[in-house]
Amino acid sequence: MTSLADQPCTLVIPTSEIGRFVLFTLALAGTVKPDNSLVSMQCSAAVAENLNSALRQLHPDHATVWIMGDDHVWDSSVLMDMLRIMDENPEVDILVPLVVKRNPPWHPVIVKSMGQISDSGIPMFETVKWEDIPEQGLLEVDAAGSAGMLIKREVIGELEDPWFYSTPDNNGRQALLNEDFTFCTYAKSAGFRIFATSDVVIGHLGVFNVRPLFRNGQWGALTEFSTPMEQFRHMMLPVEYIDA
Repeated sequence: MTSLADQPCTLVIPTSEIGRFVLFTLALAGTVKPDNSLVSMQCSAAVAENLNSALRQLHPDHATVWIMGDDHVWDSSVLMDMLRIMDENPEVDILVPLVVKRNPPWHPVIVKSMGQISDSGIPMFETVKWEDIPEQGLLEVDAAGSAGMLIKREVIGELEDPWFYSTPDNNGRQALLNEDFTFCTYAKSAGFRIFATSDVVIGHLGVFNVRPLFRNGQWGALTEFSTPMEQFRHMMLPVEYIDA
């Protein structure tokens, strides 16, 4: 069986800001990826539709899709590391790195189902606690943010278009369930499994560069103040993380 790490991957940037998008492609150029991989150039105000457009144009020879948000920083080896983890764990259909919510409260962007439906008919989730995340290895989850999300081709082929969509409130305005969680819910209902890996972390940029850090026997969030220049450094090359 051919390794996923040896097969082309489509890299998707679902940004809504064209200026940021153009610069952000340079960061992806510095990311190690399988030969013949492609960057999908979809940019509009509708992030969910950007994702769907990229998936509709998925190259027939590509085995995986990797999604990266335009406000993140990551080690240049992240994609290949995740592909190898998928190769070593065939039960994984969708894989996400550890990511922290950009603004406080700084919690991981992975959740478990509560097994309940809200009054609005929306599935209810609870955030995975830091203390429940293993130091290394995999943790099965029910939904996650799409930043750094690696998806096997067969997941896309099995599900129907649209893959990503938001669930609006009664006024058709604010999303009650965003496109990341609806995709995960859709995939889970079709029998696919979603895992987070503690072996890969990425940073999330806001006022701070906030990222997961394992220290003193437990995961937590490390916040580093971001100057304007630091906020945009990820647009030039991925950041190499070295912990003291």
